[in-house]
Amino acid sequence: MIPAATGLPRLAIIGAGLSGLTLADELDGAAEVTVFDKSPRVGGRIATRAMEGFQFDYGAQFLTARSAAFQNYLKPLMAAGQVVEWRPRVITLGGDRKPYRRDWFEPHYVAVPGMNTLCQLAAEGKNLVLDTAIESLEKTPSGWFLRDRNDACHGPFDWAVCTVPAPQAAAFLPSSFSGYGQVANTVMLGCYSLLLGFAEPLDMLWQAAVVKNSPIGWLAFEPSRPGRADNGGLLVQSSNVWAEQHLEDDSREVQRVLWQELERLVAKTLPEPQYSRLHRWRYANTVVPTPTKVLSETSPEVECLVDPGLQLGVCGDWLRGGRVESAYLSGLALAAELKQQF
Repeated sequence: MIPAATGLPRLAIIGAGLSGLTLADELDGAAEVTVFDKSPRVGGRIATRAMEGFQFDYGAQFLTARSAAFQNYLKPLMAAGQVVEWRPRVITLGGDRKPYRRDWFEPHYVAVPGMNTLCQLAAEGKNLVLDTAIESLEKTPSGWFLRDRNDACHGPFDWAVCTVPAPQAAAFLPSSFSGYGQVANTVMLGCYSLLLGFAEPLDMLWQAAVVKNSPIGWLAFEPSRPGRADNGGLLVQSSNVWAEQHLEDDSREVQRVLWQELERLVAKTLPEPQYSRLHRWRYANTVVPTPTKVLSETSPEVECLVDPGLQLGVCGDWLRGGRVESAYLSGLALAAELKQQF
């Protein structure tokens, strides 16, 4: 192994979402870290898109802070106005009941000016290799080598860490990894996000909606989030179960179904949108099969996975239930484990 110029262990992190970026930040000064991501930007599913005068948070919709660790992480961001509480008028739609008000019993926050600001701030000063899809790992006497989609090789590294969704991680982690069984047996469901921009804001009495018994699972008017422009942006997210059943459908058919369901839910004919785009999230939520083969959410107890012998680690929101806070806590837990190994 060619020693790092700093004399610190070299570590490769695959995935520049909040989990990987938290790990990189916590290991600052303890390791020489390089973060890889297939996207040209950081954030993963904490994603924001700005197009044609509209802005959409089309992945994670908000964040909550239930742990002292995450609350402390957010404090300086809140003091700077970069994370702000979101208090929309929320209702529940669908099912057998008439629409009814839905109260949130804990603060919900958004990053400003977009949800991806959270990861952009976390990425500052990090050694990033973006737009680089890692497809395989190889352990050699010199260390770990990462091979990307273009057959370029990166390394060697003393340690490699995978922070991508479990099904993607299982594709290139060695079966000898001590945590491989949990990775390989984790089931994740997809989600569709339909981004709609209207010339004029739609006239509704609510600003966000949880939807039951429908292909749609969530609706949010983007201007209701603090720090956003006052325009006609509406985000439509499918339910995870419906998306999983239609992941390979033609995108035009998916968009047609979601549009028709939206009009049914709001009980009116909607104007043609000025902007429309469909995004498919292949892996959006962590689930497990039940004995009746009905998919339900799960919150695994393990925060991270470490194999000291292979010098290989895994972290990610899917290990703790899929929330933004879960990503942070998993990265934090792995950093603590690795510091004991260095």
